[in-house]
Amino acid sequence: MRRRKSINSLFLLLSCFSAYGQQVAPLWTEFKLAQDDQRVVATLPDFSYAGYHFSEIDLPTTYKQKVFDVTDYGAIPNDDTFDDEAIQRTIDAAQSDDDGGVVFFPPGKYLIAPDENKDKFFLITKSNIILKGSGSGENGTEIFQENMRVGSRQFRFQPPNLESKKLTKITEDSQRGSFWVRVENTSTLKEGQDVVLMHKSEAFTRQYFGTKALSSAWTRLFGPNGGMQIKEIHTIERIENNSVKFKNPLHIAISMVEDYDFELFSFTSIEECGVDDILFTGNWATYPEEFYHHKDAIHDQGWVAINFENVKNSWIRNCAFKDWNEVINIRNGYQITVKDLNIYGKKGHTSIHARSGYGVLIKNCDFNGAHHHGPGTGYGGVATVVTQCRMGEDQIIDSHSGQPYATLFDDIHGGVFYNLGGPLPGLPHHGKHLVFWNFMYLSEKDFHYDFWSLERRRNYTIADPIFVGFRANREITFENVGIDQLRGEEVFPKSLFEAQLDLRLNKPF
Repeated sequence: MRRRKSINSLFLLLSCFSAYGQQVAPLWTEFKLAQDDQRVVATLPDFSYAGYHFSEIDLPTTYKQKVFDVTDYGAIPNDDTFDDEAIQRTIDAAQSDDDGGVVFFPPGKYLIAPDENKDKFFLITKSNIILKGSGSGENGTEIFQENMRVGSRQFRFQPPNLESKKLTKITEDSQRGSFWVRVENTSTLKEGQDVVLMHKSEAFTRQYFGTKALSSAWTRLFGPNGGMQIKEIHTIERIENNSVKFKNPLHIAISMVEDYDFELFSFTSIEECGVDDILFTGNWATYPEEFYHHKDAIHDQGWVAINFENVKNSWIRNCAFKDWNEVINIRNGYQITVKDLNIYGKKGHTSIHARSGYGVLIKNCDFNGAHHHGPGTGYGGVATVVTQCRMGEDQIIDSHSGQPYATLFDDIHGGVFYNLGGPLPGLPHHGKHLVFWNFMYLSEKDFHYDFWSLERRRNYTIADPIFVGFRANREITFENVGIDQLRGEEVFPKSLFEAQLDLRLNKPF
């Protein structure tokens, strides 16, 4: 593997000049230089490959599909009857159309969950299905879940079959940031195909974390079935002999040193699904207890709203969520945009969680301190981007163990890092390349962070986190940090994600 070239000190000096009243971050200058020299591996990952169609096109504002109105299938807004059966009939009608459909909710309040049967939920298993309301504000559409259904996400998008098959094996090293891999054979591959790069072993895990001590309590890392989960989803752009070029970059360095089995598997998904312009309300507010983290299943998952599993090129936009224990869970999501949400009400457990998957974009959302866990990732999630969002004071960003890596918290106002989630056997909380860019930390107390402590159960085990333009309203100190650049200053570019995207698409910024 090629070693990183040293960056010319003159360029680093020039990078310190101000732009638009802000200091230019040296890591940004380094990243731009690396784009012109493929032999250089930038310190910063390229986070621009996140969101719907890798953010290369806008979310759709009009739809080609036929509209299926829930009131035509028996739903009646603003009454005391439940609309579950009518809503599912409408979904089924839309799924029976070859082109999918828009499930439309006229203005009004729709009641769901007449009982506590957690085996009941709304299921979408086909591409091109959109749940479309009439707005999430006054005189819009509200979907109200009356009864708790513990652990049962009520709107589930997932393909009918989640089977994944082994396709081929990687045969050579490939550096982080590369788009190319060399494989054993290409007979099962084709251009445009989505694949999952998979690997799991204790040996590679130890190589990845290098000299960092690994606690014996992190038992999921060890043994013949142990190791950090690598499940990067990629799209094949080109095949040349036994070399494969991906559309999106690797965020892990592939190594054959110990004859590791890095393999490509098939990825099954539904796509072009959306949720637009709806206020989702749970009935958690009437439960006669205030939230207590992990008190019981009700506190953690009494009322839970939306699940995306193996969903690609899809979105949740212009929605509001009030009084939920859990809002949105995304598992194996690929090129997903979650945008312009308002999450508020009685404090609950989790807000938006990108579990595994690649390129989930969470943008311009208000979290309002309404959940213990703010937005975040976990369990092998890659290239998750949380950008231009507002969190509550002392609301926790989420890195929920299972060694996610290459995550960006970008231009964030509010939030803290202590009491991260996840079970002890699944630690550390995060692998390499967790980047905090222009993060404004808000807390009621001073705090010292040791980012690689093996002593405290609920610490924050993050491999060399990167801070650029970190600011805080309290005295916050770091230990075992990777980079802490231009602390106390808002840096240029204000949003790393937007700057990297503009650079890739050759747009001025």
